Amino acid sequence: MSITKKRIGKVFLLISMITLLVFSLVGCGPIFTTEDYRPTPDYGYYIENYSVDAVIDEDKVMTVTESITGVFNSYTNGIVRNIPISQTIGVPDGNGGRTIRNYENEISNFTVLSQDAYLLDVVEDSGNMFYYIARTGGISSGETYTFTYSYTFDPGDDRDTSKDFLYWNIIGTGVNTDIMHVDFSITFPTSIEGNIDLSGLIFYVGGYGEDSTGTQVEYHIGGENGNTIIGSYGDGDTYLGYGDAITIYLPLNEGYFNADGINVYDILLLVAFFLAVAVILVLFILNRKKDPVIDVVEFSAPDGLTPTEAGFIIDNEVSGDDITALLVYWADKGYVQIEQKEKKIYIKRLKPLGEEGKEHERIFFNAIFKNDEPIDCEKLKFLNGFVGQLCKKAVEKKRKTYFNTKANTIYKWTSIIVTILMILDIVKIGMVSHDGFSIFIKILLCGVMLLTLLFLPQIEKNKEKEKKGKFWTKKIVNLIFLLGCFAGFIFYAEGYCDPLYTRVLFCFLPLLLWIVYPFMEQYTKRGREVLGKLRGLKQYIEVAEKDRMEAMVNEDPELFYKVLPYAYVLGVSKVYLEKFEDIPISNPAWLVTDNVLTLWLTINLMTRNFAIISALVNQTLAKHIIATVAKIAVAATISSIDGDGGFSGGGSGGGGVGRF
Repeated sequence: MSITKKRIGKVFLLISMITLLVFSLVGCGPIFTTEDYRPTPDYGYYIENYSVDAVIDEDKVMTVTESITGVFNSYTNGIVRNIPISQTIGVPDGNGGRTIRNYENEISNFTVLSQDAYLLDVVEDSGNMFYYIARTGGISSGETYTFTYSYTFDPGDDRDTSKDFLYWNIIGTGVNTDIMHVDFSITFPTSIEGNIDLSGLIFYVGGYGEDSTGTQVEYHIGGENGNTIIGSYGDGDTYLGYGDAITIYLPLNEGYFNADGINVYDILLLVAFFLAVAVILVLFILNRKKDPVIDVVEFSAPDGLTPTEAGFIIDNEVSGDDITALLVYWADKGYVQIEQKEKKIYIKRLKPLGEEGKEHERIFFNAIFKNDEPIDCEKLKFLNGFVGQLCKKAVEKKRKTYFNTKANTIYKWTSIIVTILMILDIVKIGMVSHDGFSIFIKILLCGVMLLTLLFLPQIEKNKEKEKKGKFWTKKIVNLIFLLGCFAGFIFYAEGYCDPLYTRVLFCFLPLLLWIVYPFMEQYTKRGREVLGKLRGLKQYIEVAEKDRMEAMVNEDPELFYKVLPYAYVLGVSKVYLEKFEDIPISNPAWLVTDNVLTLWLTINLMTRNFAIISALVNQTLAKHIIATVAKIAVAATISSIDGDGGFSGGGSGGGGVGRF
């Protein structure tokens, strides 16, 4: 089966739809239930008291000191404290709902403060830092021991422009045993009383996802400067079960903390964005369409231009149909004779083409005709497909004569660079989210976006050949795919917690490219002149009255056959033939029939034969850009067949405790 552009388009469409579907199912981040966070219980010990003291500076960096007093029922080497470095957090939005975001935390300066304990090992795994704290000589069964340690916890910027907030797990959901009593203190950089509105202060108690306020959390404002919230939970009758958390949420005025949400990487990406916008606009200004194409409406074959060259100029591509249209062109000039005999089509060379033929003509002509013997058209299926490639290259040597190749090159590489910028940002955000599968899907989505952009020139270059309805349908579908990619980045990107410039600004770049490309000059001055004549001929065929065309053909009987190959490569052969169906036209000298079949029946017969040949040739030439060299000969060219809210455990920090 040949690899045609139509098949490639179908494969692209299928892959794109699957990608968008999978992407939509991935959503904006992992969704966890309470059980996902609740650890396997360990009844070999319990925590008698868990003490947490946190001091927050102006940059929202927290210095945390924790003391865990455990009662051990069996021999234990020590405890494992795990602290998240990446978290999915449901931030209360103030309307009873929550906004799901992924955050990255920075843990540093972890220090063991117990005199006879030491830090045995540190392991990073699954978005957590695991700190193994061992006691020298271990802990005997029935013994009570207190582990004390400190660390620096930096949750980074909250990326909420409406407010600052503290949303922090005092006790995380990863503790695998019961906690009889919790006491905590949280010291702010400024006095709380009179400076902070405590009406929004909420404590959540319970498993992850449980939207329950901790009415049993007792707290008061203390400290030397009145800047500390001091609290406790558990009084003998109540305790914190394994997997349950205590979370504090306190909304603050925007700007209370000086946490910087933009790092060097962000600045570089923003600079790259504005540079990309500037480059796109400058390149557009330099390559914009300045002179219009003036259509020369007339009914005549273009002088000095073969049908192959005309087909190339009209859509910037050499197809098999453009090459095979040469057979009619040669027949009209007396080089070839077409004969229909016993339901077979034969082509015969009447005279050598000679040096007057152009390079692509000589390649095709000499490949078909070795002598003056008639050739059975069915045998054209054995023609070496490389011939078509040579013809194509010969015509494309004049590309710079007719086309502004710089515009397409600029568009292609700018599209690639824009895609790379988006991928770089996704990778950066991926470092925060630690969600490899979502990173893969989003990068795949970037690939769909790039393919969509690169398909636009293919759609635009068929504008001159296709019907307006078909052209605009393709363009609208192309835009839908592009907007579908944008929807994914904009509406689902919050799962990555990416800032505005990724969710909106970077999507502006490919859209800007899509908008400006059709207004970039595709043709040279010479190309515009020839295109104007070809468009004028096409327009004449489409709109001219039938009797006027008949009068012109009566004046020059050969004009019908001179224009035929050009009507075919311009994509208006069906309209052209319909206008001449009832007009008596004598058989051309180069068409010979051996029975009383009318010219049109002969044409239909040849069309069917060449349709069969076309299918076979497509298989033979699957490896070549030109689908076929001998797809449709004379009759096929002139046939009438058409071509073509917050909750416990939901804050930052927290983590869990176990033993080993």
